[in-house]
Amino acid sequence: MAPGLNSSLATIRNEQKKRIIKVLTVTVLFMVVEIVAALLSKSLALLADAGHMLTDVGALTLGLIAIWFASKPATAGKTYGYYRSEILAGFINAFLLVAVSIFIIVSAWQRLCKPLAIESIPVLSVAVLGLVVNLFCMRLLSEDDKEESMKSLNLKAAYLEILSDALASIGVIISSLIIFFFHWYQADAFVSFFIAFFIIGRTWNLLSDCTNILMEGTPPHVDIQLLKNSMLAVPDVMSVHDIHVWTITSGLDAMSAHILVSVNANQHMVLDTVTKVLQNKFNLNHTTIQIEQASCDKDACS
Repeated sequence: MAPGLNSSLATIRNEQKKRIIKVLTVTVLFMVVEIVAALLSKSLALLADAGHMLTDVGALTLGLIAIWFASKPATAGKTYGYYRSEILAGFINAFLLVAVSIFIIVSAWQRLCKPLAIESIPVLSVAVLGLVVNLFCMRLLSEDDKEESMKSLNLKAAYLEILSDALASIGVIISSLIIFFFHWYQADAFVSFFIAFFIIGRTWNLLSDCTNILMEGTPPHVDIQLLKNSMLAVPDVMSVHDIHVWTITSGLDAMSAHILVSVNANQHMVLDTVTKVLQNKFNLNHTTIQIEQASCDKDACS
């Protein structure tokens, strides 16, 4: 396993870490404000939006975990390092968010059956403030990314989380305006349904991805048959078997395989060529290839 990040990439990740910490601090503080405002105003939509912000906190925290663990070297006891901690954290986070969403859906149904009077002005004020906070966080996460290729996947995920939360804040603003002008309190419950299902939709994908990684399933972006054919296309490669591709953590895939080469093949040259194909075509940089040389029959040997 290669050591941690190189110096150039480590510098970039350090800058990203500082920006994520700023966004995380602002998000946590405002999430607490939303929870208090939701309890005081009896707005379920505002509470649902606070639950949505919890997904932002989870994504930002996972981003920090990924950056921190990526810098830790492997040990004799942990030959892959601590990369899987990110996946375990993601699995737990996704599971809890699904539970929160189900609670919001049940509560919203109860609100539809027995609507409660809601103080629309405080809800509207907090929702507008939340939208401003989200726009500010989006600006922090997107600044100074001059090279698209150098953006962190965690940073992109965090940006999308904040963007979706901004949309949720817009939903709360709309429901509070409906309540203010038309006194239709069920609007709060309907917006809560929308936010909860939106959270479940995104969280379910995260839960599925984490489960697939923990089960060491093949990464969705890797076509095993295409991978095999690409290796067979290398000169002197006769057959490929025992192919395994799995994900160590997000953005870091590993692969192992056995390849049978012809009798007179230059094993080192074949291995070098196969390794380059895997790196350039499939972005597989951590590979273990076992070379097996074909046995010659009498005619071939003579």
